[in-house]
Amino acid sequence: MVREFGEDGIRGTGPPVVWRGPEPAPVVLVLDPAGEAKHNELPATWRPLAQHLRVGWCRLPAEVGDEPSVEEILGGLSGRVHLVASGTAAEPALRLALEFPVVRTVVAVDPAPADSGTAHADDYGTTADWWDRATEESRSALRARGVRVGAFLSRESDPAVRVEPPVPLGHPDVVGRVVQTLLSFQGDRAHPEPVEPERGEVVEAWHAVQQQFGPALQRARKSGGSGT
Repeated sequence: MVREFGEDGIRGTGPPVVWRGPEPAPVVLVLDPAGEAKHNELPATWRPLAQHLRVGWCRLPAEVGDEPSVEEILGGLSGRVHLVASGTAAEPALRLALEFPVVRTVVAVDPAPADSGTAHADDYGTTADWWDRATEESRSALRARGVRVGAFLSRESDPAVRVEPPVPLGHPDVVGRVVQTLLSFQGDRAHPEPVEPERGEVVEAWHAVQQQFGPALQRARKSGGSGT
């Protein structure tokens, strides 16, 4: 599980878990191996989401000292949980979803192999091939349970991103794609559970992000598009 991240992980100083947002709201639990949210606060791009959603930001490894592990956090939640995992946290997120029925969605951002001792993404040709083939069994098992799994890979050519993958979870383009992925799972008639009450809250959260960061993101795309 997330205990697979060793004590020499990148989390460094700062709180292992940051919670923001109204407690009755749908929970989005972020698994971050890159160590953002260092100052007991969410990245600025996520704060508008916390006006409408309950966001828990786990800087991995989370289980430091007396702090709870991600497993313990999930074990204490009763409502539906949407997991967002970046890079090497993507595979553990799938395993967490298989273990904890409260997880209803997994969104992987620039997923990468969690175990450097196993086959690398390069062995499959592309990262997308690795994700499709190496995680197919887990994703199929989750789909059979009605758990939605989505993944997206950033493009180095995207003028709004301008950084190598994995793109930081605080990047506004990542926030937008995470919310859009969650919305794509909402209102699906094939889904065995009612999800419409959550859709309105996710839409409101996305509008808050667009209002605050949309113009800057558009400027980044335009300026990047005019370069070499």
